[in-house]
Parts: sequence; C-alpha cells; structure tokens
Amino acid sequence: MDGKASSATDATWSASLVRRKSPFTVVDKYQGRGLGTALLRHLAVIARQGGLRELVAYVLPDNKAMLKVFEKSGLKYTAKREAGSIYVKLGLT
Repeated sequence: MDGKASSATDATWSASLVRRKSPFTVVDKYQGRGLGTALLRHLAVIARQGGLRELVAYVLPDNKAMLKVFEKSGLKYTAKREAGSIYVKLGLT
C-alpha cells in the first residue's frame, strides 16, 4: 500500500521488515472515545507477533489528538519535526 493512507497520520507503508508505518483513521464522530488507543494497542500486538520491532508514522503537526495517543501508548515514544510533519517512532521491544 503506497501513497497517503489517512488524513490522521498522513503515512505510507515502509518496506522494512522490522518497522512498519502505522496509518489508521478514526471517523470524526467517533473520536474522543478511546478508539485510536484501542486500535494502536491491537496493532502493536499484531506487529509484535509478526516480529516487528517498531511502528513509525508521519503525523500532521496540528493533529494533537493522534500525537497524544502515540505519546500515552506506553510504547517507547520518540518524535521529531520533519518537513511539514512530525515523525513518530514507537518501539515494540
């Protein structure tokens, strides 16, 4: 899956075997109900079972809700600003 995957993360899939970009979207009317957190938790379990070591995402800087989900995920969180977006890494190990 190449190209933009969602407006929430503005991400594409990575080709690495140990890292995958993690695009997902929660429809506006369902935001604020913990669905993003639940999706990320489930995605992390599946990724670990598949042998991945980290998830990465490019998040639009104004998407504070998604950044908060990543930051509070309990996963090893790092973020840095890159050309018009925030590059987020979530360690799974």
